Amino acid sequence: MKQRYLLYTSFLTLAVWGTPHAAFAQKVVLDTVNVSGRIDPVSEVHGRMLEKISVQLMHVISRQSIERNSDITVADMMQRVSGVSVLRNETGIPGRVVIRGMDPKYSYTAVNGMVIPSPDERNRYLSLDLFPAGIIDHLEVFKTLRPSMAGDAIGGRINIVTRQAPEHQELSIQTASGYSQFYLDNRYLAFDNGAVQTKSPYERYGPDYNATGNDFTKNNLRFATQHVDPDIQGNVSWGRRLFSRKLGVLVAAGLQALHTGSSGFLILQNNEPQLGNAPGITDFIKRNYYATSNRKHVYATLDYKFNDKHRLRFYQLYINKQDIETRDAVDTSLAEGRSGPGTGRIAIMQRARIARQSMEHLHLEGDHQLGSQLSLDWSGVYSVAQGNYPDRAELTANTGRILGADGVIQQTPVLLAPLERLWMHNTEKEGDIYANLHYKPSILPLLEITAGTLLQYRRRDNFYNNYVFNPAITSGNGQPFTGIRNAVWLNNNGPQNPQGTVNTAGTYSAKEDITAFYIQAGYQTGRVYMMAGLREEQTEQRVHSAVDPGIALGKEIGIHYRDWLPSFNLRYTLDSKQDVKLSWYRALSRPALYDITFFNMNYDDYNIAGNPFLQRSTADNFDLRYEVYNPGVLDALQLTAFYKRIEDPYEKTLLGAADTLYPIPANGLSYIPAATLTEQLRNYGTATNYGFEFSLVKQFGNIGINANYTFTSSHIDQNKKYKQRADPQDPTSGIITVTRMQQRPLQGQSKHLGSLGLSYHMPRYGWTGQLQGVYTGGRIDEVSGWYDLDNWQKAYTALDLSIEKTFGKHWRLFGKASNLLNAGTQIYLKGAVTGVPEQTDPGRLLIEKEVHGRGYLLGVQYRVL
Repeated sequence: MKQRYLLYTSFLTLAVWGTPHAAFAQKVVLDTVNVSGRIDPVSEVHGRMLEKISVQLMHVISRQSIERNSDITVADMMQRVSGVSVLRNETGIPGRVVIRGMDPKYSYTAVNGMVIPSPDERNRYLSLDLFPAGIIDHLEVFKTLRPSMAGDAIGGRINIVTRQAPEHQELSIQTASGYSQFYLDNRYLAFDNGAVQTKSPYERYGPDYNATGNDFTKNNLRFATQHVDPDIQGNVSWGRRLFSRKLGVLVAAGLQALHTGSSGFLILQNNEPQLGNAPGITDFIKRNYYATSNRKHVYATLDYKFNDKHRLRFYQLYINKQDIETRDAVDTSLAEGRSGPGTGRIAIMQRARIARQSMEHLHLEGDHQLGSQLSLDWSGVYSVAQGNYPDRAELTANTGRILGADGVIQQTPVLLAPLERLWMHNTEKEGDIYANLHYKPSILPLLEITAGTLLQYRRRDNFYNNYVFNPAITSGNGQPFTGIRNAVWLNNNGPQNPQGTVNTAGTYSAKEDITAFYIQAGYQTGRVYMMAGLREEQTEQRVHSAVDPGIALGKEIGIHYRDWLPSFNLRYTLDSKQDVKLSWYRALSRPALYDITFFNMNYDDYNIAGNPFLQRSTADNFDLRYEVYNPGVLDALQLTAFYKRIEDPYEKTLLGAADTLYPIPANGLSYIPAATLTEQLRNYGTATNYGFEFSLVKQFGNIGINANYTFTSSHIDQNKKYKQRADPQDPTSGIITVTRMQQRPLQGQSKHLGSLGLSYHMPRYGWTGQLQGVYTGGRIDEVSGWYDLDNWQKAYTALDLSIEKTFGKHWRLFGKASNLLNAGTQIYLKGAVTGVPEQTDPGRLLIEKEVHGRGYLLGVQYRVL
């Protein structure tokens, strides 16, 4: 993939106490804060002070905290924030976050205050493992909004503040290596990822080309075990000020090569539930994942200060990530051909996948003092995010174990199964213009009135194409499987659809245009600071797909709506250490462009379908916080209560084959059925979400404590289906499906979250050690349309240990052991089913399990400050 490394001239803004902020980063009021001496802008103490002076409710993770915990990505940092839990992928890499029980789709991520597009093939939110820790100055997590912020944040807003040009020359070189316990116990199953063809025959030769077997390589479906190389990380950065300190420059680059893996199983429910909603179990899949993630980044910022009244700054960020994944699985049917343990239809599967994602972000901003009472700040942003998923394929062979008349289990021949090869890629471009005008009337110098506007356009192009290969019949029952090299396919060894399958709802162009205007006022009177205002946002979303014009379904989709989003923030200063903060704001959550299409594809273990009938969610959010800070000392206490009322929340829902996919008449039915197990986002009435947060930071000499706890409770009523007898008193009466109302929590919400960190500092000897434990309570992983059949994730505790040792002024040695308790992922149903493998709890049916293993890292850093 072509990589562009950009270097530009541009210019600077410095924020409070020399801490850098973007033009749309947090504006702070310092009237009630007295600071004596200089606080290191990268220290944890400085992070606490930013929290104190903010009228909004926010949490800050400082660069010092990032270094001491040896964080690799932004996702690693988030687990230490109160009210936040981290979601991991199949191999244990953290990426997405849940804020206050709200799924990732209810929050958004900004870089220096600017929203950027996602390279993900389905989601609008950014996976936080895209962002390397080495470019981060500090991380801001906002749990309340003000009118000048984008309103798409019912859960909250994550703002990544990148590093700025230092006041003095700074050079840093860091390298690290590590290993996963999983690969100390297992060999890596690899395929030739270099053989993967980036473009399909349709893209290489045109839409009228008929592909043959010669157009497809087989090398990417040859699998072999090998020893895995150690993980590698490295980054370098340099910065200084030039030309009488007017020009600031900082450049940074880095790479990562990480290897992760997991072993576990999945139980599928492809059949409808039985009487009493007993799960319709169909398959038991034993599986292992082997993954390599290669990441690169280039970052540059330049700033220029003309004088005290005019400043400019420019950012450039390029990130590239390539994930290479192998899945090795054995699928045993619990429904077909099964007469007892050890029998049934068996599918042997090996899957090869590559996901290439990149993001380039250009951001120019300026601050201008137009007079003693008037100032202007503006930003211009252009971003491009790309995702490329070439030649996804899963090689499958079928066999079976059958109980014979003589009582002996016999295995049937291993036969080659049909093969599908899929190409998919997407490009999302976004351009934004922000402008904000600030006015301080001379008769009321403690009043600031701000008005601003946003013009945002987003364009997305999505391409989907697949080819299907059916095996030739070479023996009485099919084609014996002897490897991909010897596979013979029908249609002259080519695909059944030689021109591919492009004209579907999966190939589409979409746009999203957002215009916004806001006005807000902040006023300081005595101990009270108030900020209130109103934001108006208009949203237009349109989708044009490549569906055949003769098919009415899914060719054109258009959605338009307007939202009025008021907010109010108040800070009451009790004394120099104590504050009370009160907040109310209204927000929304927009579905992604993928979510409103008719696209329906097999993604992992079941289909994932869009929903053009999906509505946006809106919410009223209330917060009350009591804070205690001890300036200059790492002491802080926060007690927070919150309440959210959410209209039309949308959640992942698992649909059975006969469930309604779209409320559109078809084939004699009043609806289009899902036809197979399918995940789809659905709206569900009105939900409430409320809770309490406790956060404590305390230093006792060399010993530090960082603890937080969050209680969250949410409620939503959902009509669900239930199978029962027509006459419950008559066991011979027929089985019917009725509707029952069930109250449940929001998907992704854990009732209990907790984190406890213990640190020990010996500055005299340069030693620092930290032990961090994080508890994540049970939560709904996926919602079911059937009563009492939601998928729940089991609670777990993660434990990490990090140590660092400094040598003089320039050298730093660090190490980290992560996931010491070997926490993994376990998904279950409430209630048990007999005869299902891998069950240990009589009150639960464990339907998914992934064990990731521990991780080890050791590194060294050289820096000149």
